[in-house]
Amino acid sequence: MIVCSCTLITSKDIAEAVASLRTNDPFVVLTPGLIYRHLGKRPSCGNCLPLITKLMVAYDEDGPSSAALVPTTGHSRSPSPRDENGYDGHEG
Repeated sequence: MIVCSCTLITSKDIAEAVASLRTNDPFVVLTPGLIYRHLGKRPSCGNCLPLITKLMVAYDEDGPSSAALVPTTGHSRSPSPRDENGYDGHEG
């Protein structure tokens, strides 16, 4: 899937960049800018940065197969973790 049409970055490019960066330095702080630099490119319009961030995080946590589950539009929120009694730590 093409993620950045300005620079023709694909989801595969992001997965490979994350794997390479993580292999070279397991403690590196991944950022979209670092991904672009690793690929030898620069962002143009910036519309792809939120998706690149989501894919980067998904690939870093679980590998490339998990990024297929990342929504490409809209906002998603994880439900609050709850204890065995259903309490999520918030009042109300």
